[in-house]
Formats: sequence, structure tokens, C-alpha cells
Amino acid sequence: MTPAVTADPIRLRDLAQKATDGGTLSPTEALELFRGLDQPSLGLCANDVRLRLNPAGPDGKVRVTYIVDRNLNPTNVCVTDCGFCAFYRSPGDADAYVLPREVIYQKVEELIQKGGIQLLLQGGHHPRLKSDWFAELFRDLKQRYPQVWIHGMSPPEITHLSKLEKRPVLDVLKDLQSAGLDSIPGGGAEILVERVRKVIAPKKATTDEWLEVYRQWAKLGGKGTATMMFGHVETDAERIEHMTRIRELQDETIREHGRGVFTAFIPWTYQPDHTPLGT
Repeated sequence: MTPAVTADPIRLRDLAQKATDGGTLSPTEALELFRGLDQPSLGLCANDVRLRLNPAGPDGKVRVTYIVDRNLNPTNVCVTDCGFCAFYRSPGDADAYVLPREVIYQKVEELIQKGGIQLLLQGGHHPRLKSDWFAELFRDLKQRYPQVWIHGMSPPEITHLSKLEKRPVLDVLKDLQSAGLDSIPGGGAEILVERVRKVIAPKKATTDEWLEVYRQWAKLGGKGTATMMFGHVETDAERIEHMTRIRELQDETIREHGRGVFTAFIPWTYQPDHTPLGT
């Protein structure tokens, strides 16, 4: 049952102040604030948090940075056939692919020519590509393009390799890190609630498996990002649960390792066109 949500302006003011001051909202409090404030007001609260964490410099200006990167999908072959995905192809489909090395080199060189420094490398759960294939690719790329940061292999891909090879996630991560993997993107999180995952991605890594990849990655000193794909079958409360699970793991890795494993949180809306879920 979804908790009741107050519209009391004094209560909303106090919750907003708690959040902007750095307090920890409970899931119920977060849901109250999410439902009680309009989007511009929530945005202003988020901006207050941003300014608290990244204050203006002596000149009164807030420093904002960005990087140029490229999304490279080495394969679109995938055995999880998620209901929200228009990208994947089944093994044997006419337009299924595994990119040849020469094509990958060309894409990286185009990235460098445009001033790019990061390669976002992730793709399908191929039933025959194992961690040694990716490790060889990473070593090759690092030898050719040592200046390029490899941000690759989302948690479900790591989980897939672990199950495919019947060995621990930590061992897979060690091999990939040794080969040149610099950080992990947060793809495949969707909504970290099992009710939702059973509807939209029943064959993909579970909530606990997704989080466990980052727990193990933190042991190796690694960092990565967290994501959320929203606007499909999830409820408001499940959005809050998703963010709560991410926050709890961030707090855990700070306690255990002295720094959080997540560097960013990237939400995006579900795009229904050409997906099984959208038909």
C-alpha cells in the first residue's frame, strides 16, 4: 500500500530544508516531497544541494565541467530480450552484429579527432563472448589509445559473464580491470525493484546482483555511475525505492572504503517506440 502523502506546506518546507541541508530523507519523506512539490520547486531544491556541494568560487561563479565521450556498442546480440529495448537482436538475426576491430578503431579515432577522452562501451548479453574477449579488446585499445578512458561493461553484463563462465563477479572484474577497464557505467539499473524487473526485464540481473557488482568493484578501488530509466510500469514509491537502494550502497562503500563508488546519477525517460512493452 502506498503511504499517504501530505500537502501541508509547512511540512513540505521542513522536508525540503532537511534535504538541502544534507539530511537523510526516509522513503516516506522523500515520497511526500516528490509528490508535494511541483517540478520547478524540486529543481530549485536540487540546485540548492548542488550549490552546497559545489559552491561558487571567489569570483562568484559556479564551476561546471563536462567531457566529450562516445557510446560504442560492440555487439547488439542479447539473450535477455527486455521488454523496453529496441536495440537488441537475437542470435542469428539478419541484422545482429559483433563489431570488427577495424570498425571499433575507426570509431575511437573519430572520438579522439573531436576532442573526446572517454569511451562508453556497453552492449548486449552475447551468449558466446566471454570476459577474455573483452579483456583482449581493452588491452588492445589501451595500447593503441592510452589517453582514452574506458567506461565500460554495465553491471548486468558483468553478471552475465559471471554466470556464463561460472566464476565469481570479483574475478571477472579483476581480469577486466587489469586489462584496462577504468570505470563502470550504470546501465541496466532500470528500476531497482524486483516487481518492476519481473515485468520489464525478467532475464536480466536482479536488483541485488546489480548492486553486488558495484559492491565488488568498490573493493578494487573502482568507481562508476548509477542510472534510472523511468516512465514505464513503476510507481512513484518504486522510484524512491530505487534511489534509496543506490544511496544505501553509496553510504556503505563510504564506510567500508572511505569513498563512494558512485560518481554520478543519470535518469532518463523510457522511450516506447519499437519496443515490445510499447506495442
